[in-house]
Amino acid sequence: MHTIAFLFKRKPGLTRAEFEHHYKEVHAPIAGKLPGLVEYRHYPVREANQGDVHAHIPPGFDALSVYTFESVEAAEAAWNSPENGPVQIDTLEFIDVETMITLPLVLRRVV
Repeated sequence: MHTIAFLFKRKPGLTRAEFEHHYKEVHAPIAGKLPGLVEYRHYPVREANQGDVHAHIPPGFDALSVYTFESVEAAEAAWNSPENGPVQIDTLEFIDVETMITLPLVLRRVV
């Protein structure tokens, strides 16, 4: 499996509610059409850290998106596919791409 995550902030001027609506109702259906996508998860950042141990996230980040593909080749094909054009265009509508952090990940299931 090939997994990549993006940690990002909403675009300046968007409320949290506007951001979350766009993320779930507009962006998810578009991104979900990427060819070869095995799994696509959203992790909106919670407002409070109740019950969390050593919770720390850099200030202002709103969400984490995790994309999983079968292989590096499948991921590269998806990023270079025509279906990725609308994903990139929509990303600019609600994500502050200047502050986005990209995390290449290795999935290790422990439990």
